[in-house]
Amino acid sequence: MSRDLIPEVSTLNPTPNHGRFAFLVRALLTRLRFLILFGLLFGVIGNWDRLQSTWERLTTGTQPDSAISSDTEFFCPMDPGVLSDWPEKCPVCNMTLVKRKKGEMIPLPDGSISRMQYSPNRLWLGGVQTVTATETPLFRTLELTGTLEPTSAHTVTARVFHKDLPWITTASEVQVQASEPTLDQTPTHATILAVEPAPHSSFRTLKLQLDGEWNTPGNTVRVQVKTPAELLEPFRSLPSKPPELVPGEPRVRFECMEHRDVVRLAPGLCPRDQQELMSRPLTDQQRIQWWCPMHPDVVATAPGTNCQACGGMKLVPRVIRYRKPGMVLAIPATSVIFDGKRSVVYVDQGGGQFEGRLVTVGPRCGEMVPVAAGLEPGDKVVAQGAFLLDAETQLNPGLAGTYFGAGSRPESAAATAGSPSKTRSQEATALAGLEPADRALAELQKTCPVTGKPLGSMGMPPRIEVNGRPVFVCCDGCTDRLKAQPEKFLSQLKRPTNSGPNAAAKP
Repeated sequence: MSRDLIPEVSTLNPTPNHGRFAFLVRALLTRLRFLILFGLLFGVIGNWDRLQSTWERLTTGTQPDSAISSDTEFFCPMDPGVLSDWPEKCPVCNMTLVKRKKGEMIPLPDGSISRMQYSPNRLWLGGVQTVTATETPLFRTLELTGTLEPTSAHTVTARVFHKDLPWITTASEVQVQASEPTLDQTPTHATILAVEPAPHSSFRTLKLQLDGEWNTPGNTVRVQVKTPAELLEPFRSLPSKPPELVPGEPRVRFECMEHRDVVRLAPGLCPRDQQELMSRPLTDQQRIQWWCPMHPDVVATAPGTNCQACGGMKLVPRVIRYRKPGMVLAIPATSVIFDGKRSVVYVDQGGGQFEGRLVTVGPRCGEMVPVAAGLEPGDKVVAQGAFLLDAETQLNPGLAGTYFGAGSRPESAAATAGSPSKTRSQEATALAGLEPADRALAELQKTCPVTGKPLGSMGMPPRIEVNGRPVFVCCDGCTDRLKAQPEKFLSQLKRPTNSGPNAAAKP
């Protein structure tokens, strides 16, 4: 091939397309330079924490602060929306945050079945309204039909259902009036004389003595029996009229917000979860009483008393609330959700947070319901929209637990009260609240060294250190006896072997 046919490289000229492409790139950079600059600026601002931690790691050679563990977090039981990666105080209530695993459903306090949080918009759409539980006089009213006896203008007989007899007492206020408003008869009061059985009938005969004489024997009258709720059970058995205060009597108690039965008279830690006890003053209707968790009938009004039925167990303090004479704690009837087995109310915890609680209620008194247990005066309960909250809790129970890190205590539907299966379920639930290492030790120990009862039968077992060895007891009342005679009670326990589930744990 001839060299004349091969052009030299230096004589090749660039194609017009190359110049056109470079011109377009320069034009785009000129027009988009401000957008590119703003994008870079926003990228630096959005990733500033990451850039700062990377710079510190490269310049100092140390790892920046991070969470104490990648699978644990800390939350506030009183304000469950407060979360932290480190153990610290709640900025809302100043309570020490509780440790939990992320996504773990921790058992709720006794008496609570669920916790949920709603946005203000959802509460407004659902029409949720709350009222304050207060002590007030309540009366149970029965409307009966009676007849004036033909032979006496002072005696009235009325029929009453057998199921309504518990709501009638000798102290009930009875008023008798004419059956027709057009009759010119002034209403008068009456006194209950007797309740006579009626054979082969679901009714009973109520005999009344009129305070005044009517001139229409044999006529039909209306009888209204009005009974104070404080005279009905279980309110009649509740303590009333608190004793006089004596010098030196404690007026402040320290209690665990997660375990309401843990009450102390001095600052300290909860024996169940090692969280700081919160200080709360006593009201005028509250007193401190000492009792035995194993034998609730054994009580004392002063510290230092021992339970002889337990062989010397020291009584522990608890708070007793006395109701005001003539009054009962009352809430609207619309606040109570009854599912056939239990009564539930939803308490407003603030910030859109609601807690479902089990309550013991009495007979309905008009538009109100008296409450015997489960609430305290001043609690805000949902009076309108409680059914909507309960429906969402039932439809999505996982949300009620995982959002707050708390769930209701599981209970087998087939288990009945007092059955072995239910007892084992309660014990397993109580042990589930312990840390994994402590739960393994408690399951291996099985029984309380002081009373011999299964661990978990009295709730979450407290953990104490005795001679450098972790030991669990059934309740707080066994702590002092175990510390006083450790050799006697520890000899009844078998030391864990290396084949157990806690082989790595040192006994």
